Amino acid sequence: MSIRSLRVQLAVLGFLAIYLPVLLVRGVTVVAETDATVTQDGEQVTAETTTSRSPWVTGTVVALAPVAAAMAWWLSGQALRPIERVRTVAEDIEASDLSRRIGMTRGQIEVVALAASFDAMLDRLERAAESQRLLVEEASHELRTPLAVLSTNAEVLLAHPEPTLDLYRDGIVRSQQAAGRLAHTVDDLLVDARGRARALVRRPADLVAVAAAAVDDARVLAAAAGVTVAVTGPAGAEVPVDEPTVRRAIGNLVANAVRHAPAGSTIDVVVAPGDRQVAVTVADHGPGLSADAQRRAFERFWQGRADGGGTGLGLPIARQIARAHGGDITVRSPGPAGDGAVFTLTVRRAP
Repeated sequence: MSIRSLRVQLAVLGFLAIYLPVLLVRGVTVVAETDATVTQDGEQVTAETTTSRSPWVTGTVVALAPVAAAMAWWLSGQALRPIERVRTVAEDIEASDLSRRIGMTRGQIEVVALAASFDAMLDRLERAAESQRLLVEEASHELRTPLAVLSTNAEVLLAHPEPTLDLYRDGIVRSQQAAGRLAHTVDDLLVDARGRARALVRRPADLVAVAAAAVDDARVLAAAAGVTVAVTGPAGAEVPVDEPTVRRAIGNLVANAVRHAPAGSTIDVVVAPGDRQVAVTVADHGPGLSADAQRRAFERFWQGRADGGGTGLGLPIARQIARAHGGDITVRSPGPAGDGAVFTLTVRRAP
């Protein structure tokens, strides 16, 4: 075994720590001879003192050498057993199974801390792998329909015995709509994946200004639908947030309201600061939501209407962003059917 092995090094140090005191004790028992001349009753008497080493001392010292080596080797193994456990778990982990954990709660403080850090790293890797798996599954689920529309539409046009200009025009329009939905779905999936993976960078921002910027992003969509969007709020509602993601969340709520608001109506975006949270309310005057629709509004890919025009990801993404900021999103329909829906996004004032 190489001298670079930590166990070998610990064993050597342990052997020296155990065996050196034995050698020191042996060194003390040296042969000592003393010649002394004294006068007793007028006569000189010579006294000789001789100390000899017992043969058992040397034999014991020699016999203790392998015992000390064995004990040092065993102690080094015991000291490195937790590290060996970490290594074994690391080798057993595969990309398809990141659920293994060391789970060490007893032992040396440093080794337990190392195991806890390793488990935390595995938690992050498992979350990243889960996000990647969800992205693949969601992409395959959501992209299948528009791709099928594009393919089927092309097959119908090519197989038609007597195609006309109007027929080609209708086919191109359907392909354009399918391609638009495809692009929209890809954008939402990427935003969702980035939102799950990225760390928030909180900086003080005026939430009224953020809401106004999100409304500006949706003005073209609102104008096409014949809807007006109005933003109201105090002179300043500063709160530490990750501005791009919060702007995206508010924009998703506004876009959802525009899709369901009747032409000629107004969508009200109101920013209301509180002691612990700041709330952004988006209210429309569309058909509203039933009790069941309110419960399912934030399910991924769920759409209240087949012709809603969305991907079913906007509201789940908005809620994910709000919860990452210590808040949430709620929905209610304040009146009877046809009196609209009110979505309220909250973010915590202190990070």
